[in-house]
Amino acid sequence: MTLHASDQEEIKPQWKARLQDLLSPATRGKRKLLLIVSTTSLLFVVLGLFPTKIETLGITFESKDKVQMVLLISAINIYALVGFFLYAWGDFHLVKRSLAASTTGYLDAFMKGKATRIESLNFYLRILFDFGLPLGYGGYAIFRLYQIFKVTPL
Repeated sequence: MTLHASDQEEIKPQWKARLQDLLSPATRGKRKLLLIVSTTSLLFVVLGLFPTKIETLGITFESKDKVQMVLLISAINIYALVGFFLYAWGDFHLVKRSLAASTTGYLDAFMKGKATRIESLNFYLRILFDFGLPLGYGGYAIFRLYQIFKVTPL
């Protein structure tokens, strides 16, 4: 299949519209926070890296403090997850509104099936990567923290 010059001119704006960043800078910041907090939480849970002593501050943790630490880490993780969800929800709806509001032009042609499979696949994979994966990862970290809390006596 060969592309004519008119086809190439029609495809370029479609790709530009579909490949633009779906997340705002504020949402990217919330996503970064969620991924860092979730990874830290999973390091504690999976590898058992709960600190017993912080010499610099002169703090020693007892076994009962482990429960409090899990609660604190869980609260931070829930905050990051909810924060990202709220910001991402707004960005996701903005993308949906811009697609629904376009009744003419390249986005309308895209929505009517004029896009190639690779364009559609790329768009949906980016939605999954930008929105779904961080939410799933954060939810998994909270679930693992809950499992630790459930087995640790108060």
